Amino acid sequence: MSDKTCLGIDIGNNRAKIAVKKGGVVRRLLVDTVPDGLMKENHIVSYDAMGDFLREMLKKNRISIKKAHLCMPIHEIYIRNVTLPMMNVQQLKVNLPYEFHDYITEDMGKYIYDYAMLPDMEGDGQLHMLAVAASKELISSHQQMAKRAHIKLESIQPANEALFRFLKSRIKQTPKGETPQDFAILDLGDTALKIHFFTKGQYEVTRSMDFGIGAASERIAEETGQDVHISRVNLETNGGGVLSAPYLEDVFSDLASRIMRVMNFYNFNNRNNTLEELYYFGGGALVEPFLNTIREAVPLTLRSVSELITKKNKLTEEQILIGAQAIGMTM
Repeated sequence: MSDKTCLGIDIGNNRAKIAVKKGGVVRRLLVDTVPDGLMKENHIVSYDAMGDFLREMLKKNRISIKKAHLCMPIHEIYIRNVTLPMMNVQQLKVNLPYEFHDYITEDMGKYIYDYAMLPDMEGDGQLHMLAVAASKELISSHQQMAKRAHIKLESIQPANEALFRFLKSRIKQTPKGETPQDFAILDLGDTALKIHFFTKGQYEVTRSMDFGIGAASERIAEETGQDVHISRVNLETNGGGVLSAPYLEDVFSDLASRIMRVMNFYNFNNRNNTLEELYYFGGGALVEPFLNTIREAVPLTLRSVSELITKKNKLTEEQILIGAQAIGMTM
């Protein structure tokens, strides 16, 4: 991304993250807890209220930058790898909606379609692309949210694109004539764990699990009688030595086994894959015993997504882990 000054925004179920880029360097990461009632099952309940919340985040941190790029959650949109015969742009615009015919059950005209061209790795002379479909109503709602926040949305892009930008420098190191290696990035989120797979250096699929590190916060609240918000803070800071509680071992083991099953499924369907590392980010990455449990369960080298960043930044390791997708939107 060529913008030297901009904002990267990622709104999660628990936290909103805003990466602040000035002079070509990400200098700050704003993080704030999303107020109760604004999110439900990973969907924004009130876009106006969320816009007001983002505006206050920027105001209290004295950020006046208006240009922004928003990270769109995978579950909000349709993404497909598409291969089509050679055609011009106008023909492509006509044909692209039909690629989602089996996925979108309502009026196709209610959706906006876009694409990004992929390299012709097969050498078959066809068009290989990553195609995206998002409802016009959803896009309009996010634009209204941005207006309330007093920012100008330059782009709305899926989460996998934000993460792909971390991989670009590694992919460029692939010797000429050789196929880029496979990558996997693990999102240790609050309400869901996700693994984004990039096969041969290109996005393939995201596998989502129904539970996230929030399951540990809820277990702490259940065992101690604490408010779940306090439990979440204690989980990340080991408040009261909670990380040594035996009942958390069961939670961590269950989550790690879910990750392992997803990896096993990928390996079964991609027997010749070249995965060597599993890169991670998200709130769960702040919980070291959880990471250790994953290391024991998954036969890959576990690495922080910060190891993929080659551009200068002024952020700490913890900030990168929490705000990876917001940061990716500025890269």
